[in-house]
Amino acid sequence: MKEATAVQVNALGASERQPAHATRLGGQDVTAQVESWSLDQSYGTDLPDAMRAYSGVSSAQLGLSLVGAGGQSAPALYGPWAPRATSDVTRPGQSVTHGWGVGSPLPAFRGSLRSRSAESGGDLVQLSALDGAERLRMPARVPRPEGALRGWGTSWAASPEWVVDHLLRNAGIYTCPPPRPDSALYVSLHGGIAANIGYLETTSGGWGEWYKAGAPFECAAEGGWGTPYQATYVPESMPLFGRTAGLWFEFWAVNKPPHGDSTVEIQSSWSLVEGRFNYLTLTANFTKGTLTASCGADPDPTKNPSLTWTWASMSTVDRPMHVGWWVRSAARLTITPVVTLGSGDPFTFNDGFLDAPTMTHSAVTKVRFGLNNAHAECFQMSTPPTRPTTTAEITQRGTWQRTAALTRPAFALRTLPAVKGSAWDVITEIARATLSTAEFLPNGQFRWNSYARWATTPATAGVTVTSARELGSLTLTEEIDACRNAVTVTVADWSSVRASGLENLTDSPAVTAIAAGTTLVRTIPIQETAADPRTPQCLQTGAPVTTPDRVIIRAGAAATTDLDPRSVETSMRREGGLLTLSLRNRGTATVYYHGAILSTIKADREPAPYRASAVHADSQRAYGVQEYEHDVRGWVQTLTAAQTLANALRDAGAYPIPLLQSVEILPDPRIELGDVVRVRDTTGAQLDTLAWVIGIKASGSSGRITQTLTLRGTKANGAPTDTGLSPDPPVDPTAAPPA
Repeated sequence: MKEATAVQVNALGASERQPAHATRLGGQDVTAQVESWSLDQSYGTDLPDAMRAYSGVSSAQLGLSLVGAGGQSAPALYGPWAPRATSDVTRPGQSVTHGWGVGSPLPAFRGSLRSRSAESGGDLVQLSALDGAERLRMPARVPRPEGALRGWGTSWAASPEWVVDHLLRNAGIYTCPPPRPDSALYVSLHGGIAANIGYLETTSGGWGEWYKAGAPFECAAEGGWGTPYQATYVPESMPLFGRTAGLWFEFWAVNKPPHGDSTVEIQSSWSLVEGRFNYLTLTANFTKGTLTASCGADPDPTKNPSLTWTWASMSTVDRPMHVGWWVRSAARLTITPVVTLGSGDPFTFNDGFLDAPTMTHSAVTKVRFGLNNAHAECFQMSTPPTRPTTTAEITQRGTWQRTAALTRPAFALRTLPAVKGSAWDVITEIARATLSTAEFLPNGQFRWNSYARWATTPATAGVTVTSARELGSLTLTEEIDACRNAVTVTVADWSSVRASGLENLTDSPAVTAIAAGTTLVRTIPIQETAADPRTPQCLQTGAPVTTPDRVIIRAGAAATTDLDPRSVETSMRREGGLLTLSLRNRGTATVYYHGAILSTIKADREPAPYRASAVHADSQRAYGVQEYEHDVRGWVQTLTAAQTLANALRDAGAYPIPLLQSVEILPDPRIELGDVVRVRDTTGAQLDTLAWVIGIKASGSSGRITQTLTLRGTKANGAPTDTGLSPDPPVDPTAAPPA
C-alpha cells in the first residue's frame, strides 16, 4: 500500500469526504481544466482469467478530458493542429502525472501521453496515457553469451532477472551505478556473470549464490570459500596502453565475516606479440586491509614484481565499499588505488610504479574477475578522458538514481534466447514464462516480483472493506476454468550442452586506409540465432592470417607490408542482425585494413526437450482432470526449474479460487496492485476473506470519485465434500446402448 500522512488517513475515515485530484502535463498544472479522468490498472497474462493474479505485467492507462481556458476552447488550445505554444503540453510523448485522494491527492500515475483527440465544435480534448512501460518501447538488445558452455563450472551465465535488469538499464532505469560513457567492460553481477558490455569467455567455480540482503545496491554475487570463483571477459573495446589517458577498473563489494581471506582480483592480459602477454593483477584483500598490484609475464601474480598499499578501514565487515584503480603510462606503469567506504569520502592512495616497457601501445585483450568470500556487484573497466578525482567521478555518486527493484534470481540461464520486439515485449514474455509480475509504481519506479510472491498465503491485510461502510457492491465468481490440476511445463534443458568449436565470419573488403586519428566502421551481417562473437584483436607478427578473432592491420596497402598491431583500437558491438566493427587509428601514421575473421561458438547438441508434470489427485476426483500446459519460451532451462513452476501452477490452480469482481468501495487511494485486502460482507454473501488486488479502476467527474477493485482470493474455500449429495453420473445408466 502507498504511504499516507496522518491527515490523509483521517480524511479517509471522516463522515464527509472531500475528493481531490491533481494533474500535471509537461510539468504544468492543468488540474482546473480536467473535466473527468479514469485510471485502469490490472495484471495482463496468458494464464486463464481466473488465475491471472499469478503472473504478468501491469501497464496502467490514464484517460483525461480537458476543457479550454481563457475564453478559448480545448481543441483550439490543445488539439493536434493548435499552435505549438499551447498544444505541446498535450502532444504524444509529453510527461503526465496524476494523483487523487480524499482531502489531498496521493500519487497515482506517472507516464507519458499516447494520443490526443479533439472534436471540432466541442470543448473537450481527450487524452490517453501509459505509465513507464512507454520508456521501454525501444528494440530489445540482449547479449547472447556462450561462455558458460565452455565447461561444467556454472549454469549462471544469466537469469530472467538479469535480463530484465539489463533491459531496464538500457532504457535509463537503474538498479545500480550504470556503465560510464566510455565503458569497455561492464558486468552487473545481478543474477548472472555475463557481461552487459563485453563478452563472457570462460568461467570457473559455482557462481550460483546471489544475495539481496546486504548488497551494495541491488543484488550481489558471492565468491568461493578458499578457491575464488573466476570469470574471464573480452572487452567490447580494446584500449591501447599509453594511447589513452588511462584505464579505470572499479567494483563494489561487501566484506563478509572470515571463512578465509575476502578478496577481489582483477587480472588484465596485455598482448605483446602473438602468444605472449603481460599480466596486470590488481587485488583487494579486505581481510588484511591491503591492495596489491603486480605486473609481469607470468599469469601467477605472486611470480611478478609487485607493490602493496595498506588501509585498516578496508577490513570493515558488512559495509558497501567502492574500489577503483587508475592505471596509466607515465614513463612507467603508474597505479593509483582509491577506496570509498560506505557513504564516506574517497581515500586516495599514493601512486605506485612498476616497470612494464614492453606494454607500450599493447592492447587489453582479456580481463579476469575473481571473487572469494565476499559479495560484489557492478564491475567495470572504462577509459575516462581524465583521472577521476571527485566523489562523483570516482563512485558516480549523485550522477544516477535508483528507480527499479527486482527479487532474488531464481532460475539459471546458460545461454540467452534470441529476442525480438521491444524491451517491454521481452519483459512481458519473461514475466509470463516465469510466473512473475512486472509493473511501474505510481512514483514511476519499476518493481519485479518472482512467482514466490503469490505462493505464500498472507495472514494479514493492509486494509479492510466492509458492507457496513466501504463496500458498495460485490460480485463473486467461481468457475472451473480457474481449476488446473494437471499441469505440464515444457522446457529445453541446456544442462548437458557444451561448446563444440567455432564458426567463422569473414569480412573481406577492398583494402581500406585509416588515417591517423580517424575511425573506420564496418558492418557485418550475423544470424539471429548465432552467439555473440568476441571483439577481435589486431593480428600480431608471426600469426597466420587465418587466426580467428583477428583484424589485419598493415602499414601499407600491399598484402606483403608489415603488420601494425599497436596503432588501432578495436571495438565491436552487436545490434539486431548486424555486427558493428570500429577501428580507431590512435597512431600517428596512416594504416590499412585488410579484413577480419570473427568467430562464434557452436553448441555440440540441441538442448534436450522435457516435460515437467504436477497433478493434484484430490482435485481431480472432485473436478475431473483439468489440464494446463505452460511454455517457458526458453527463459527456464533446467528440468528442476520447470518442475518448480509446474508445482507452483498446480498449487495455485488445484481448486478454483473465487474472483471478487466489480467490488465498488469507498475510494481509497492507498490501495495498489498486489495488495492484500480483507473483504467483509454481512448483508448478502456472508463473506470474510483475504484477497489479492489484481485490478483497480478509478474515475473522477463532477467532484465525485469512484473506485472498483477486482480481487482474487488468497486461498480456496476448502476442498469439496458433497455432504449429503449423490452426484448423477455423466451418462444416464438407464439409457440403451447407442446404435
